[in-house]
Amino acid sequence: MKSALAAILKTAVTALLFYLLFRKVDFPEFAATLKHARYDILIFSFCILWIGHYMCIFRWRMLMRPLMPVLSTAKLLGIYCIGLFFNLAFPTVVGGDVVKMYYAGKPSRQFAQSFAATFLDRDTGMLAMMLIAVTATIIHPVGLEGMPVSLIIWSAFLAFMVANVIIFAPPIHRIFVHILHRLKVNGLAGKVDTISGVFQTIARHRGVLAMSLAISLVNQLFVITVVWVTAIGLRIRVPFPYFLVFVPVITLISMIPVSLNGMGLREYANVALFSAVGVDRESSMALGLVSSAIVVLSAIPGGVVYIFFRNRADLEQMARLESDLS
Repeated sequence: MKSALAAILKTAVTALLFYLLFRKVDFPEFAATLKHARYDILIFSFCILWIGHYMCIFRWRMLMRPLMPVLSTAKLLGIYCIGLFFNLAFPTVVGGDVVKMYYAGKPSRQFAQSFAATFLDRDTGMLAMMLIAVTATIIHPVGLEGMPVSLIIWSAFLAFMVANVIIFAPPIHRIFVHILHRLKVNGLAGKVDTISGVFQTIARHRGVLAMSLAISLVNQLFVITVVWVTAIGLRIRVPFPYFLVFVPVITLISMIPVSLNGMGLREYANVALFSAVGVDRESSMALGLVSSAIVVLSAIPGGVVYIFFRNRADLEQMARLESDLS
């Protein structure tokens, strides 16, 4: 019931955001922007995105290796695509990361280890994005009237680092597990303790973590380049350093859980940021929508792969796992 109500509210927020965005758009100008786009360049940006996806698969597999039996690259590619599909093109109560964790851990039944590898895969990606953003604000400060861009980035970065210290510091984990036992939540305490132990195992493999971060930095630059190349395809001329700052901010805003998969929020952020540096509203809107469309299109193959994976019992198991993690 709660998940259904949340989905209805998110749908309403998404519809409201798009209404507010489109009511001020000059539709003939918007259509002209799309008509005169360089579609060969847009296809090229799609290809760049897939290079980034493959790098994510390689990073995920590398993080699994110290923890659990590793599936073949072909199987992980299929699971990764299903995760993309659930995250981006198929709104559901089961998130894409839970799907990846479940299917990767199912053969060995090592779900705690699979969770740790999947979490670290996402965590290093976020860290890389934050590092690029804070570095960009130092090298190329961006000042926009009414929007404290640097403050947003640095606040998010500090909050992210504090959260990671809490997650990975053994003394804090021990205190947390002790509190859970005192509260008689022994089952949850056991799960937290198991996952904490897995994190401590991977923490000893510093070379793996360092390589994972290096791959993440390159991958995040690919993601930012996708948006920059998309802008070029739409004949929008904005210097690349702005994308190093704007794309992470747009990503952070789209992660606020008030709309469907960040839709509406992402486009609103695009319009606010790029309009502030001289891009007209119609082009900013087109950039947001086309960038989102490229990402969603990259998730469609996951729907085809899921046809061969889907199983009602699996969905029920994944829903229970997501409930436990929540």
